[in-house]
Amino acid sequence: MEKRCFLLLDVGGTFVKSVVATYDGTIIADTESSAPIDSDGPRADIERSFASVISQGNKMAESKGYTLAGVGIAFPGPFDYESGISYMTHKFAALEKVSVRDMFRSFPEIGNDKPVIFMHDVTAAVLGELRFGAGQAFKNVAVVTLGTGLGFAHAINGEIQYAEGGEPSVSLYNRPYRGEMLEDFASKRGFLRSYAEVRGVANPDTLTVAEIGGMCAKGDKEALQSFYNVGALLATELKPLIKEFNIECLLFGGQISRSFAYFEPALAQLKEELPSLKHISPMQNLSTAAPLGLLSRLREELER
Repeated sequence: MEKRCFLLLDVGGTFVKSVVATYDGTIIADTESSAPIDSDGPRADIERSFASVISQGNKMAESKGYTLAGVGIAFPGPFDYESGISYMTHKFAALEKVSVRDMFRSFPEIGNDKPVIFMHDVTAAVLGELRFGAGQAFKNVAVVTLGTGLGFAHAINGEIQYAEGGEPSVSLYNRPYRGEMLEDFASKRGFLRSYAEVRGVANPDTLTVAEIGGMCAKGDKEALQSFYNVGALLATELKPLIKEFNIECLLFGGQISRSFAYFEPALAQLKEELPSLKHISPMQNLSTAAPLGLLSRLREELER
């Protein structure tokens, strides 16, 4: 019996991460890889990077005795995820108004007979947690991602809520806050900013959020306060959304959520004030939620 698998890609500005997963949702051991990509480069260079990732992923699948059944790609936006057309200009400008789906179908390992689907990384993460992670016991689930940016997506009655074209239906990152965007205060630069404000002096240029998290682990009061302050801001901004959508499960993803314990205390009030909210935690699959969401969509495509 043929063993089918999916190649799942997470496209960033400088790297493309890929992994091979079985039809039932198991990440196949030793198939995770990362390849450089120049999002500011010409189309030909970007296409070569994608072709290399697809070729390598297909070889990995075959070496494990699997046949590639489809490809899922988590791609940054603006992007029409239904049509597979990119509208970005701040990066991947060479792909503006290009059918990225047609590009992938031109690779011999894919062709026209395999599904190629695209999702926003945060909507993919919500779906991954709904099907394979901490959201499985709930119908109304929201995910907040904290990294270089601030992401938000949610599901109601187990269905991801999309805007036209497949973007998340709610845009949180660009909400006005203190004359700027919320993302400026609740992302990598927001955590760094909070630490500088608590200390009253500018941070060293080399300081990272992970290092501040390390200080929290050692009980540093200023570091702990800075994380608490960002958590409190998130609680304030998320409260009306949780209430509006009757969210039962609130999950956090992104690299900063590995230090979730240090801003969690500021979120505790949400469960006290909002009866619908039963669960707050990091995503169960911090590194693989988005690939697992892509896998779930691909299975739906094949089962239609």
